[in-house]
Amino acid sequence: MPRTRMYSFALAAVAVGALTAGCASGSGDSSSVELEIWNPETDDASIAVFQSMVDAYEEQNPGVTVNLVNIPWSDIFTKWQTALQSGNAPDATIGSAAFATSFQEQGVLEPLDDVVEQIGGEEAWSDTADSLVEMSKADGSYFALPYTNNAVLLWYNKAMFESAGLTPPTTWDELRDAAETLTHDDQYGILVPSSTSMVTSQSLYSLILSNGGDVVDRDNPDEIIFDDSASVEAIEFYSSLAQYSPPGSGGYDRPEAQAAMTTGKLGMFIYGSWMQAALDAAGPDVASQFAAVPVPSENGEGGAFMGGLSLFAFTGSEHPEETKDLLAFMLEPENYEPYVLLNPVQSIPVLTEVQQSESYLTNEKVIAQAEVIDAVKTTLPYSWFFGLPNPHAGEWEGLNLIAQAASAVIEQGRSAQEAATEVADEMRASLD
Repeated sequence: MPRTRMYSFALAAVAVGALTAGCASGSGDSSSVELEIWNPETDDASIAVFQSMVDAYEEQNPGVTVNLVNIPWSDIFTKWQTALQSGNAPDATIGSAAFATSFQEQGVLEPLDDVVEQIGGEEAWSDTADSLVEMSKADGSYFALPYTNNAVLLWYNKAMFESAGLTPPTTWDELRDAAETLTHDDQYGILVPSSTSMVTSQSLYSLILSNGGDVVDRDNPDEIIFDDSASVEAIEFYSSLAQYSPPGSGGYDRPEAQAAMTTGKLGMFIYGSWMQAALDAAGPDVASQFAAVPVPSENGEGGAFMGGLSLFAFTGSEHPEETKDLLAFMLEPENYEPYVLLNPVQSIPVLTEVQQSESYLTNEKVIAQAEVIDAVKTTLPYSWFFGLPNPHAGEWEGLNLIAQAASAVIEQGRSAQEAATEVADEMRASLD
């Protein structure tokens, strides 16, 4: 690689300091530029679209070679750490807002305001991207670029609801009643994972937000509020639903959870809009059985975990200008739209121009999935990523701390308050 970086770490989870050595001061010789970008979206369709972007960029920029390195989400956190420590980090990466925030705190990310200007400034972003835009800035300056966003919803089996005379729940009481009603014989009302995984974290955090709780005080992000009453109530409620979940389902991670939903034996699942891809893969007969609505609310305005992708660039690249130009290229509508159309309910466009384009609005997937897309758009204004804007959010994500609270209650029989306090104290310890 053409980059040389020296970084030192004081935390196992993220870089705490960055010293670059031997880096070129300019963008290098454009006739022999080599860039590297990492991608954690490793399904075949995503890789193909990103590779097409890379190929198109190289064609338009002779002398520039872009290496697309595909590393799954399960491994990329560790790979970033190792690469930063060894001074061999990529020029840019696709990642999450939480990871970007952690790296920004350590001073290892390039400012990207000029890229935002290149794509049209603040006006380029859609209204549904407001929260992700907020997460991408520090002191008004961009350290990451919003790329896609999505949200956790309540998925439900339409036939099972109709047979039981139920309507989609909008409150916790209605959710509990529906889960109980739908649990009989060999079918179960709701899938409630308790594995220390993102599946559990995302489901539980959605209920925490829907009860007016959170992980940190967003106005004072060093104040941990995970063990406040609103969060504890959500942990208790989530755990109480486990009795309506199939035996052994507590250990499910994403593949097992998605597969279980395709069996026709489950009534509901609090899970991301990206569930649509698994349903579609199971065939139209399966996909047509399901619909999705916003997560039921208790004491909050509503809320759910917000997922999505961000782009960011590491400091120390020998070719910072070409790196930024590549990121801008990835956000040009004609290059960007094919990616969001792979799975429209998983990848809500962050660009107004794409959301309003005729080619997007008339796409057969967008039309077929309009109800789920609308549910996501309704949810996004109340959605958030757990832990932000605290810079340790990426560390907590990697450790699945929220899921640990659910696991402690459901699997170990501990009280919700005890589990929440233990997790909150671990978060507090990481701030020292």
